[in-house]
Amino acid sequence: MFECNFCATGRPIQWNGIFDLSRVLSFAFAVCLGISATVAAAAPRLAELNQKTLTLLAGEAAWFGDGLRIADALSHEKGLKILPMQGSGCISSAADVLQLTQVDVALLTSDCVVYAETQGLLPGASKKLAYVTRVKSMPLVMVTRKDIPNLTALAGKRIATGAADSAAFASGEMLLGGLDLPFVRVPRTGAEGLLLLRRGEADAVLLLGLEALDGTLDPAQFHVLGLPAPAAVEGAYAPALVAAENLRGLAGTAAPIETVSTSLVLAVFNWPASSPKAAKVKLFSSIYFEQFAEREAAPELSASVAGWKRYAAAQKALDGLGRKAAGDIESLQQGDGP
Repeated sequence: MFECNFCATGRPIQWNGIFDLSRVLSFAFAVCLGISATVAAAAPRLAELNQKTLTLLAGEAAWFGDGLRIADALSHEKGLKILPMQGSGCISSAADVLQLTQVDVALLTSDCVVYAETQGLLPGASKKLAYVTRVKSMPLVMVTRKDIPNLTALAGKRIATGAADSAAFASGEMLLGGLDLPFVRVPRTGAEGLLLLRRGEADAVLLLGLEALDGTLDPAQFHVLGLPAPAAVEGAYAPALVAAENLRGLAGTAAPIETVSTSLVLAVFNWPASSPKAAKVKLFSSIYFEQFAEREAAPELSASVAGWKRYAAAQKALDGLGRKAAGDIESLQQGDGP
């Protein structure tokens, strides 16, 4: 071992320590090179994984189950991975699709976006957003006391239409506002709204879909009213007939209730075809149509949505599915099929 007594500290320098440090630095450098090579080799795989990973935002808690069902059906098909997320209301979730690149697809109601655009909350939303497919039709009905015989009698009454950011609130503003019906807004809907109705804390509840009707309302005290689409917003709704048996005894008649419906859609930003995001949505669309073509949701795939345009890549995927189905039928007719 060599020592030098001329260092600034007056302490000897141990040269074998420097040699050891050199070896350590050489080893660390080699490790860094190895890590860099591993990262470089993994980069293409990670890029592909990111390109095939898609976030699906459920605009409201009531639709999270729909998001999970879609994720379960599509994940791992052709390498696709879906990450379900929970939104905080239909209107803010629509804004998330418009503003956040992390959100790829969102479950939204079609009239919610129309309302937000007409109110200046989401300027140009109808051109910036498109839909992949309709997930389901959602009829709108008004549940109220039997001493309120029609919608006109609801003037000035307390109507539970949901929180200000909710889809039901947007529907209430569109439909009741279009009828020039003044009312007191109660920020509840669904099961919570029906509970307030039973307690006498609300005079009526606007329901978006029929899932909240659980049979606990007494048909002798409550009934269901259908809703018309005012001329000003007629293009945002589709006419609907709700069978009496789906209303848990609240129809008051065996005939179907005439009302309107909105659509729960898979909404996407209207990406240009050259965008990497467009390729991701195209993959999602083609897998969605393939997976649901043979399921109970098949009739919804080709359904049009009032006031919306289908995303171009989704339309191409749907057209391709139609051509394939036609070819399969022709093969079977010619005896070439299984």
